[in-house]
Amino acid sequence: MLLLCFLFLFLLLLFPETAAEGSKSGLLLWAGVLVPSLLPFSVLTSLIRRTMQGRRCQYLLLTAGILSGYPIGAKVAGELYKDGMLSREKALFFAGFTNNPSPMFVIFFVAGSMLGMDSGQYLFYALVLLSSLLGSLCFVLFTKKRSLPRAKAVADATPVAAAPANPTVAESFSRMIDAEIASSALLLIKIGGYIMFFSIFAALLRQLPAIPYYVKLLFGSILEITTGDAMIAASPLSGHAKIILSLAATAFGGLSAAAQTNSVLQNTGLPFSRYVIIKVLAGSFGLLLGLIFF
Repeated sequence: MLLLCFLFLFLLLLFPETAAEGSKSGLLLWAGVLVPSLLPFSVLTSLIRRTMQGRRCQYLLLTAGILSGYPIGAKVAGELYKDGMLSREKALFFAGFTNNPSPMFVIFFVAGSMLGMDSGQYLFYALVLLSSLLGSLCFVLFTKKRSLPRAKAVADATPVAAAPANPTVAESFSRMIDAEIASSALLLIKIGGYIMFFSIFAALLRQLPAIPYYVKLLFGSILEITTGDAMIAASPLSGHAKIILSLAATAFGGLSAAAQTNSVLQNTGLPFSRYVIIKVLAGSFGLLLGLIFF
């Protein structure tokens, strides 16, 4: 690990302009796209979970995870597991299935803008979801013999200010909103740091002359889906090959999204390594479905 840190520091000093451009593009993506889209979903899903504890609202929240994009799906599944509303097996299933890029990003940006699909954008997104579903199902079926115990309900770790002796409903709800905004803001700052570093990695990867083009294409797709899909779209491959590879890369999600997901799973008790296995399976199913349909 120490050697990798020194290597990365050396590359930053060797290519300072490239590193600055990568950092700038990552922060622009974070501030311009992720904060406006993720902050409301993060706050509202946490508020619903806290105010409806014990009621069967989990599937409504998991649907919100699908609509909002990384890493809200995994965040919701982890919090429901921590509250004891989902078994460990179900929480892992939903963390893999609901944690994907947002529909707007996949349909209009990846399929429409990058790949130039005049028709089939919605099929492309449906196949991304199907790949995640199959990856989660496959993982659950292969691990079903192992008994995964149901989680015990745990108190919410978010610090809340001391309450008056007899708080009103408005005061209680106001404190809850303050706590969830603070928690979500901290989460988004961590996500922004991951995006910045992986954007620098991707920019440096494109700059290094010794690495063959198709190796750069492979590692770009593994690192971060925005960069990977852009590199696939700009490659000299045929249109069908671009769609197939982009489908696999989008279903996998990239290491940047995996690192963001790890930040929301750390205090929930769900094993991050099993989530990664699910997403690798999802990427494999994405490649297979791409070959079948395209």
